Amino acid sequence: MGGMAMDVLVSSWLAEAWARGLPETRILSGLPFPGVSRAEARRELRRLAASPDAPVLATLAFRIARLEWQARARRRAAAVLKRPAAIPRVARLSKRDFVRDFYAPQRPVVLTGMMRDWKALSRWTPEYFKRRWGEVTVRVASGREGTDFYDLNVHAISRTVRFADFVDYVETQRRGNDAYLVANNDGLREKLPELAKDLGFFRGLLDRRRLDGHVYLWYGPGGTVTPLHHDTANILFCQVRGRKRFTLIEPWWTQLVRDCLSFYSFIDAEAPDLRRMPYLAKVPRLTVTLGPGDALFLPAGWWHHVRSLSVSASVSMTNFSLPNPGDADDPLPGEVDD
Repeated sequence: MGGMAMDVLVSSWLAEAWARGLPETRILSGLPFPGVSRAEARRELRRLAASPDAPVLATLAFRIARLEWQARARRRAAAVLKRPAAIPRVARLSKRDFVRDFYAPQRPVVLTGMMRDWKALSRWTPEYFKRRWGEVTVRVASGREGTDFYDLNVHAISRTVRFADFVDYVETQRRGNDAYLVANNDGLREKLPELAKDLGFFRGLLDRRRLDGHVYLWYGPGGTVTPLHHDTANILFCQVRGRKRFTLIEPWWTQLVRDCLSFYSFIDAEAPDLRRMPYLAKVPRLTVTLGPGDALFLPAGWWHHVRSLSVSASVSMTNFSLPNPGDADDPLPGEVDD
């Protein structure tokens, strides 16, 4: 595991596991970092045990355990309610019903029939992209297949290419996870802002005045994967071209937080390692596939894994005309909350 930043992340993971009182054998067997030996991890655990900060870590661990108890109570309540095993699909939902049934209670839903006014549905073809924007240069995450935690390292692995060349790559490659124009590449905001004119705003559910920093473009071949993670804002994920499969996990499965870096989990949501993480057998996973014209409401904190099933163009939007946990005045996890 190279690099100072990654060393800090490894130490942080070990510190949390140690503070929670896990036995050393369990910590060492659960190491999720390639390249970190058990001997290195054991030395770090010895250092932690001798550290003057040990009592502080134990106090923080107790607070985490209290929050986990609350989440466990929420899981048990959900089990009593016997929530449906599928994410609902609702056609042409009114704003009032959306707020009452999904936004306020933070439940995912697929909105259908509400993107009919989007010019993007008919315009966003390879020919259109190349004819109108071919000479524009965009940043593309490249070399993902050979990079550990590629989404966390997106800026380091991104490179600048002509949009026409990337369009040719996507349409010729058809499948693969090596190169992907993702939200963090800021393609729609920095390089292709005119494409926003091809979007719609869901009958006032979204604020058309707030585009900068709230509307993001995704474009790539089939087979691209966004690993399991959660966001800190409510998102409306809108599928323009192709199909994507989402795997969702409810936010109160706090065990997932124990095996993550930043907001990304180590867990393979499609094929979890039950030998190393047996608790995953109890974690219910919801799956839904989006096609052109479908929009998935992703509440803040819901874990989700995304796989493109074909060449895909999508837009994620956080510019709700409603209070959003991701708004600028809302603290992120770990920040002071008054």
